Amino acid sequence: MTIKVENTSIHDSLLFDPIKVGNMELQHRIVHAPATRLRCHEDGMVMTDLVKEYYSQRSAIPGTFLITESIFSGPKSGGFTNIPCLYNEKHVEAWRPIVKAIHEKKCFVFMQFWNLPGELKPEYLVDQENLENISHGECPMDPTGLPAALGSVYSICGEELYMDKYMNKSSIDEHIAEYTEAAKRAVFGCGADGIEVHQVNGFLLDKFVLNGFGEKCDPNYRGTLENRVRFCLELLGSVVKAIGQERVGYRISPYSDIWKSKDHVEAHVYVVQKLRENFKKLAYLHVIEPRTYWTGHQHILREQNSLEYQKLWKQPLLSAGGHDQNSALQLTTQDNVLAVFGRYFLANPDLPFRLKYNIPLNRWNRARFYTKKSPEGYIDYPFCDEFLSKALKVENEKHPSEKQESKN
Repeated sequence: MTIKVENTSIHDSLLFDPIKVGNMELQHRIVHAPATRLRCHEDGMVMTDLVKEYYSQRSAIPGTFLITESIFSGPKSGGFTNIPCLYNEKHVEAWRPIVKAIHEKKCFVFMQFWNLPGELKPEYLVDQENLENISHGECPMDPTGLPAALGSVYSICGEELYMDKYMNKSSIDEHIAEYTEAAKRAVFGCGADGIEVHQVNGFLLDKFVLNGFGEKCDPNYRGTLENRVRFCLELLGSVVKAIGQERVGYRISPYSDIWKSKDHVEAHVYVVQKLRENFKKLAYLHVIEPRTYWTGHQHILREQNSLEYQKLWKQPLLSAGGHDQNSALQLTTQDNVLAVFGRYFLANPDLPFRLKYNIPLNRWNRARFYTKKSPEGYIDYPFCDEFLSKALKVENEKHPSEKQESKN
């Protein structure tokens, strides 16, 4: 079921104008956000049929750009159950049909990779049931996919999950190697259009940038901004060498100061400057806007917002965090800016169509965001009648002879 979105503007916005991002020719500027949904088996093997149906539904409008949920790039980067992985051939085989389904709808996909901020304690690796109870059990989850009771990145619901381990040069190099191999699997194995590097919300790369390791890492990766950003730049350099700059996006959360770094603003400005200097052909910069979780979201186009970083970046910039129709239209009056939707895209598989024609949106069911391995709250949100009617008309125009035969 696919229909074409026409090239028109609304209220002087560029939201429905085509744009080139990396090697992709997008037909509008509404992007599917990466969002953890736990529709995987306990061992990280993605549930191919279920996840394929989800992404296929959200590829209903040709030229749409989708970013997958966070994927563990290797054994060192993960440890949580029901989170997708991509570090062996079986993982590749499970993801390949999902990517193919997106491409068959003439849409595009980047696979996002993340790393936990440290290695899980051995007892949690052995006792996965206890880990599940802590990480996905009674502890509620916030809209980012993180447990709401996150006291720090090390503590969930009062439980310290990670080993307090020195991060030496060898460990850093192992992470870079795993990440690079995962990027190659994504592009050359699964057929994805690219990958997104995750330097967000205090996880591993962000932890280095915000000085979260303190003195407990190699001296060349701590202290000065130049040192703290070194890991990110080395990882990015390795990945782009393997798959090309145009196939790589980079995500930051500059308004999250989970490590309480005194210079987190300066750190992120420095990161973007270095990206601009060293990776001029990077597909995009992806910025999470300032938000207030649980109590609604701020008007993100006031005061601080991602456009501060666009002044430095100047290339395609993706803005995520609490967008609705009005904020997306307003944001995309700026050239080279795209609006990223998570909860609304989950609840509305035909979201670009609904936004274009001002059709009321389905409301998401938060209680089903993280219902492990379940189709409920995942692939059961309805398309609007207007979309179904127009899609049927398109199909009939494609196959007029079949329609005539049915009459006879």
